[in-house]
Amino acid sequence: PLATVKDPRHSAFQERLAGFAETHRVNVSALKTVARGLIMFFRRAMKHSLSSEAVSADLQAMGVSEAAAGALGELWSAQSTGLASAEITKTLMANQLVDMEWKFGVTASSDEVNQVGSTFLHLKLVVDRGSGQHEDVHMELSLPQFYQFMADMEKAKTFIDILSS
Repeated sequence: PLATVKDPRHSAFQERLAGFAETHRVNVSALKTVARGLIMFFRRAMKHSLSSEAVSADLQAMGVSEAAAGALGELWSAQSTGLASAEITKTLMANQLVDMEWKFGVTASSDEVNQVGSTFLHLKLVVDRGSGQHEDVHMELSLPQFYQFMADMEKAKTFIDILSS
């Protein structure tokens, strides 16, 4: 049930909502609004790593009965780890570096004397934003900025390697 937090636009979820609405004679658009609110709630719970007790307490504060909030809290406890893992994978897969071009340069003239002779790097990163959509990201970095960027990228790679192992 909580797997819909991963992809609420999926047609199977939409079909299940329509079927539920028809079976229980509920307005489909009202049901979609409620479902959208619950999805937003559980995404926030995932983002903030809420415990099942906190989820249950928040639901009760929003007017959900104690029994229903408790059941949803238990469901959250059972499913939250898998949801978080799927969300991380989705994020990593949607922002993959596809290509990189770079050019090294030296400032030959400038209206500021201290800029003349400084080195810089032009980077063009091609990033896959998901579904095959590529975006060009352009950067101009000084050498110290480039070294910091490389250090940050190495830290990110180490973190990703830890998560994927």
